Amino acid sequence: MSDSGPVLTVQPAQPIDLKARKQETMKSRFCDGSTRRDLLRVGMLGGVGLSLADFLRLSDAHASAAPARADAAIYIHLEGGPSHLDTLDMKPGAPVEERSPFALISSAIPGLQVCDQLPRLAKALGDFTLIRGFSHSAGAHPQANHYLFTGNRPSPAVLHPAAGSVVQMERPSPPDVPGFVAIPGTEMQPGFLGVSFAAFKTTSFPDASKPYQVRGLSLPGGLTSQRVRDRERLLADLDGALREAESGSGVLTGLDRFGKKAQAMILSARARDAFDTSRESPSLAKQFGADTLSQSLLLAARLVEHGVRFVTVTHSGWDTHLDNIPSLKSKLLPPLDAALPALVSALKEKGLLSRTLVMAGGEFGRTPTLNKNGGRDHWPRAGWMLMAGGGVASGKLVGGTDRKGHGPDDSTHITPDDLCATLYHVLGLDPHKEYHTSTGRPVILVPEGRVIQDVLA
Repeated sequence: MSDSGPVLTVQPAQPIDLKARKQETMKSRFCDGSTRRDLLRVGMLGGVGLSLADFLRLSDAHASAAPARADAAIYIHLEGGPSHLDTLDMKPGAPVEERSPFALISSAIPGLQVCDQLPRLAKALGDFTLIRGFSHSAGAHPQANHYLFTGNRPSPAVLHPAAGSVVQMERPSPPDVPGFVAIPGTEMQPGFLGVSFAAFKTTSFPDASKPYQVRGLSLPGGLTSQRVRDRERLLADLDGALREAESGSGVLTGLDRFGKKAQAMILSARARDAFDTSRESPSLAKQFGADTLSQSLLLAARLVEHGVRFVTVTHSGWDTHLDNIPSLKSKLLPPLDAALPALVSALKEKGLLSRTLVMAGGEFGRTPTLNKNGGRDHWPRAGWMLMAGGGVASGKLVGGTDRKGHGPDDSTHITPDDLCATLYHVLGLDPHKEYHTSTGRPVILVPEGRVIQDVLA
């Protein structure tokens, strides 16, 4: 099908039926996301006097998104992919060569036992829903991250936008506060939405021992707000000719929007205050450790409080091809165990948990068997995701894996498409909304995604 051909708007996202999902995904689907059934429906329109445009308008009228359950999100990306079998999906009945050496402890989710290296998180799981057995086939980090962040398999034809960029566009923040912040950076890309919807990257982590200053927001010594305004006017005069010559450039338009937002932030005391974690009350700040993950999540909570719509925190090191168990025990699990409960507690104290979606997980799980270096390799067939906050059920287990943790069990068929669709649904966005690229190509946001109804409160 060519880019200029007719494309149908898919019906609104419906709650996922895990038992029927395998049959659903077997339907023939074209490259743009429409099914053969959709095209047959168009073929019948002539008999009732409706044009394609009429059909699209009627479909759009029925495709309004559900009311928002949350208006902001904090996404903690465990970069590299945590070992599901050594954390929240342990299999004590697995063969000894696959079984985790960590012991099991009970959690606040009835019937769920987790790794004994996560005692605080185990108690805090009563505030979370744990999704186990989400599965896909992208075994390399770039492809898996793209799939996880966009809800679309990578394609050379379309650069799909990641969730943070979509939320920033659909749910604008105050003019002097960034809509999408990445601590310290992110692989979430704006895709065809353009650079004006890219993440504002802090490029560094907060430090508990001193006030946090973000490069580009703090005014250097001797530079006043008035001088910034004067420089901006001069820049506008100098690049006027370039903008006339390249008036149709989407890149220049995006940079112009980005520049205006940056200037508003630089001149805003509120924006600088939003990033200053030293202003938090001592009673709240002491709930967080001094490690980078804890301090990043403290900053994330503060940013949401100041109007930022989407914050992603990248916590690296989970690609444990080497010394999996020692790395988990000494470097990775202690910060995770401290930081996630502290974040939920802080959001409660600030009165923000009911309107903030929290997600935490990696792009995939790890292999059931250890390699020769004592590590576990990439395993996209099984992974987990934690969700909490606005619109999400508390103390619930959704999905599952087989007895050995090699893949989803018979009742589970959850994909990154579904995780992304559920994220959008909670934030009041329609996962099946139709967008258009700069060339006019229509693209469904998450064409294969279905809302995981069991996650919702």
